[in-house]
Amino acid sequence: MAVVISSESNEKVKNLRKLYHKRQRKKEGKFILEGYRIIDEAFKARAEIESIFMTPEFASGEEGRDIIGRINNPEAVNLLEDKLLKKISDTYTPQGIIAVVREVNYNPEDMFREAQIILVLDRIQDPGNMGTIIRTAVAAGADGIISLKGCVDIYNLKVLRSTMGAIFNIPVLHMDLAEFKEVIIEKGRDFEVVGTGLSGNRYHYEPTYSKPVMLIIGNEACGVRDDLLKLSDYIVKIPIIGRIDSLNVAVATGIILYRIVEEKNLANG
Repeated sequence: MAVVISSESNEKVKNLRKLYHKRQRKKEGKFILEGYRIIDEAFKARAEIESIFMTPEFASGEEGRDIIGRINNPEAVNLLEDKLLKKISDTYTPQGIIAVVREVNYNPEDMFREAQIILVLDRIQDPGNMGTIIRTAVAAGADGIISLKGCVDIYNLKVLRSTMGAIFNIPVLHMDLAEFKEVIIEKGRDFEVVGTGLSGNRYHYEPTYSKPVMLIIGNEACGVRDDLLKLSDYIVKIPIIGRIDSLNVAVATGIILYRIVEEKNLANG
């Protein structure tokens, strides 16, 4: 660990930089984390951290020593010159540490087996919204998330920062529309499939949500696509009282999710 890497042509550096691109992340099944706080959360969640890159200054500090002490393989820790790490980093003022983490491949059957609430995301595009929705799902006790094709990459660094570590505390499955339709056919008898949108025939507080729920949340501008609304048992909407057309999608998700949780808590006494 004594050698400080200073060259952009170093193989480890070149491989690290490739992982800042979505295509390479998907190919290798890995993603990047930046900053002590979210890397700390990854350790707490027992995520598979493949390697760590940090500046000598960070490594000598309290947080750096903490991270080094938690790495099982000392060879996984790499020192980078400060200016090199800044050049690689996605953030304007990086904290001096980058981690490479392996994605978790979740088993759909494990998610569905005892789930009460599954959140289905249809073409959510804004990284901040996606991250906030993931945090809210974890806070509300949702059992899993299905991210449909067309959503922003959940391993986008802006999304990861917005989750503030919540990404490690909920299983996320990635599906295209055809795969999801197969899930509905197989699992539909066990779940209420609840669409959302201004075309809803019920307000979100009217159903009792007595069965396990798949709640479908749609794109910021277009909402839930028609194909998915047709799969829904019913569609709910949030009353808009003031002079405004709609709510932010992350806010709307929180309102509906917590109503579902409230109903389920009442049912359970």
